[in-house]
Amino acid sequence: MTIRVTLQMNGKCTRREYKTHARAMNGLKRWFSGNKGLALVYQPGQQPVVYQSVHDLPIHQVANETDFYRTQEWRSLRVDVLAESGRRCLLCGNSPDNGITLHVDHIKPRSLFPELALEKSNLQVLCEDCNLGKMTSELSF
Repeated sequence: MTIRVTLQMNGKCTRREYKTHARAMNGLKRWFSGNKGLALVYQPGQQPVVYQSVHDLPIHQVANETDFYRTQEWRSLRVDVLAESGRRCLLCGNSPDNGITLHVDHIKPRSLFPELALEKSNLQVLCEDCNLGKMTSELSF
């Protein structure tokens, strides 16, 4: 299923396509955070829906951070990813043998890509310093 979105701002139109409704809503959330305009969402077999702001978007219930990281599914996946990494930071190569703490990091953040939260390909092992450094550099641009 392809979700088509037309974004209108200042008399200009931009068209985007998404594979899922959740990705389309996340894309619109990001777009509305920096733009004012209209978004028309076309789903196969349904009438187009018009959104004028982030407040018009449907609210998706997402488990809070504490609940997600306590699930058996996450904990099992985390152990697998740590084992496959050799318990070493992808960026600096440090391990707990050097007294550091390892994090299993979401490459594409859960807040923007909740559908990738349990995708092994979206995970990487970073030490605490590299992970915090990554978050700081993401905020700077």
